[in-house]
Amino acid sequence: LEIVPTGIPLARFGGGDGAAFRARHGIAADQPLALFVGRVAHEKNIGFLLDALVDARRHRPDILLLITGEGPAMDALRRHAARLGLADAVRFLGYLDRQRELPDCYAAATLFTFASRTETQGLVLIEALAAGLPVVALSAMGTADILADAPGCIAAPDDPAAFGDIVGRLLADPAACAALALRARSGAERWSDNALAARLADFYRQTVATAPAGTPCAATGHS
Repeated sequence: LEIVPTGIPLARFGGGDGAAFRARHGIAADQPLALFVGRVAHEKNIGFLLDALVDARRHRPDILLLITGEGPAMDALRRHAARLGLADAVRFLGYLDRQRELPDCYAAATLFTFASRTETQGLVLIEALAAGLPVVALSAMGTADILADAPGCIAAPDDPAAFGDIVGRLLADPAACAALALRARSGAERWSDNALAARLADFYRQTVATAPAGTPCAATGHS
């Protein structure tokens, strides 16, 4: 059994215009931005990121968390942000076009945050790395494979205070954040569509080469 993950076109996420995105949304060029991209649903554990933001702001009170996407948890998350006193520190952007707006959003951010415990792969982490963003995320299910050995990633504890402390300290240290960003793109290389298509082709070739004569081919049904 060979598991070949889904690959992504890395170049699509590496050429965004972050300055233009910030200008369109009235965000200062030097304001630290933490970003979440994904369906705004309860299983994405976005409330965890809001709780973590409280602790992150102890290090950088000017952090802005961008939540990109749509979903059924939007109203509950807005109320939760208000209860935490974060109404001005969180911005819900809704759906962004993946061809232009989303790459610009990735380019505008300072780091990527993700707290889902139920991902099968976590493609948005790879998109963020392809955009040159440091990633701070929980290591659970599919995201664990990405976080295990990808430069530019930090696997954070499953605790909002500890998670937020890591995010806040990183954003308060531009040199450390920049060092992670430099390594981020190399962490995405092995998840490219080209690399994984080649891996799939190699698997088929190896399977055909080692199969006993007369064995039906799973792909075609022919021997």
